[in-house]
Amino acid sequence: MKKWTQIEENLLKDQYPLQGYKVCKLFPDRTKGSVIRKADWLDLRINKKIRKEGKVDKIGYLDIESTQLTANFGWMISWCIKEQDCKKIHTATVTRDEIINGVLDKRIVQELIDTMKQFTCLYGYYSNRFDFPFIRTRALFWGIEFVPGGEIEIKDLYYLAKFKLRLHSNRLECVCDLMGIKGKTHLEPKMWIMANTGNEEAIKYINDHNKWDVIILEEVHKKLGEFEAKTRRYL
Repeated sequence: MKKWTQIEENLLKDQYPLQGYKVCKLFPDRTKGSVIRKADWLDLRINKKIRKEGKVDKIGYLDIESTQLTANFGWMISWCIKEQDCKKIHTATVTRDEIINGVLDKRIVQELIDTMKQFTCLYGYYSNRFDFPFIRTRALFWGIEFVPGGEIEIKDLYYLAKFKLRLHSNRLECVCDLMGIKGKTHLEPKMWIMANTGNEEAIKYINDHNKWDVIILEEVHKKLGEFEAKTRRYL
């Protein structure tokens, strides 16, 4: 492995707080992974006041609902992102007409990606293995540009619960039961099937479930946040 020069280190220290992981472009002879590891080793931090083109850090809690667990056979019914420390929830659902006409989730995938770009950090639950790969796959399916790599930090509370707690199951419902967090609802199979056909009542039911998931996700984060590792991961 090529040794880092003092000039390179100084450049990284100077520009990383300003540019975040966009700084990788300044080191064309090094891989993005190498630059990221070096920044972490140097314990560099992004300047929160000028991160993301002058925007302050904005944290959100993301969850999606879909017709299938795989994104090449299924599509998205609903998505929600709750802003941290306030009641605002960004959300969108498919419509009956979109399902009937075969447009499916094209519009809401675009709207979700546009909304994701407003945040600097997004939390989810099993999101690194499901939500984010599902969104990326649907974006590829529709030919929609995904969030550029290194733009958004992602945190998966599933792994925090798995490795910091000892439960019989690492499902979000079990974590909520442990900490006395109320609001986790169950989806009725019948409503799920009806939503696939474009039933408006069923779609609203799923969206309401989706909203509660991001609300309790923030509550879980408040309880487990002190156990978070300092390592960072980006889309």
